[in-house]
Amino acid sequence: MNDLSKLFSTFNEKIVLTDTYKENIRRGRDALREKINTYYIDKDLIAPKHSSQGSFHMHTAIMPKEEEDFDLDNGVYLQGYATDQTNWPVPTSVHKDILSAVEDHTKEIADKDTCVRVNYQDNYHIDLPIYIMGKDGLGKDVAYLAHTTKDWQISDPKAFSDWFTEKVKEHGKELRRTIRYLKTWTHHNSINLKGITITILASECFYSEKNDSLVLLGTITNIIDRLEDDFTCYKPVRPKIEDLLSSYTYNEQQTLLEDLKNLKNKINDAIYESQNEREASEVLIELFGSRFPLGNSENKNSENYLKTNQPESVGGKNRHYA
Repeated sequence: MNDLSKLFSTFNEKIVLTDTYKENIRRGRDALREKINTYYIDKDLIAPKHSSQGSFHMHTAIMPKEEEDFDLDNGVYLQGYATDQTNWPVPTSVHKDILSAVEDHTKEIADKDTCVRVNYQDNYHIDLPIYIMGKDGLGKDVAYLAHTTKDWQISDPKAFSDWFTEKVKEHGKELRRTIRYLKTWTHHNSINLKGITITILASECFYSEKNDSLVLLGTITNIIDRLEDDFTCYKPVRPKIEDLLSSYTYNEQQTLLEDLKNLKNKINDAIYESQNEREASEVLIELFGSRFPLGNSENKNSENYLKTNQPESVGGKNRHYA
């Protein structure tokens, strides 16, 4: 067995967002927040509240390559409205307000169904989804998203972030790293799997082990087992009826399962079958791209390490289903 923990540690350092990049993104985000607040205050309205959400907020984002785009979600929470929707403005109206607030901030600003998107030349964009806090059918507080074609829709990104935070407390920071590895794999190989779906599946199918390569292998195995049994992925927060895999055709389902099985088999070969660390890393570079480091041929596959560290049964005793 090859101990690939150091290689995966180096790989994680290469794909995690750098401090410089995060600071650049934050400057763009904060400038937009200030511009939006000024717009509302100038109109004698209450300035919105803001909340970062998505992978940036949950620390699962991966560093984009030069040709790739990065997105940050900044939720805009409108203030001064009662929870009763009777007097709420229509979504198209609040979209127009945000468009007016950020007008000319960059050369390319787009009005999407679920947000206003501000594109930057530095290969990133900031999405501005707009919310008002209301009540659900049970009288509980929940955020409603301004959707221009579907009216106000229940959407609770804060609840999702809170759910994920609890998963990290349960499984440890290894969960965030595992999600980054899977996201890098999907990006490098153009796999049809969204980041939020990866986050849910990895969190619900997480496999606990001693190093990242075994965690990743076990988690992938659990995901395959789950999807073969029931090809669904429901959001764990309201609205819980939303299946993120519902749009997949039968052929697309089979393609994704085959992609996952290929990933599992190659990682298994890298860990257990490759003769040394370098040979193992060559397999993993094919999966994850050039940011995965090249190993040392002098670090041989160790039978003793295999005997003491091989899991009893991947997808067995450590399987974690929600």
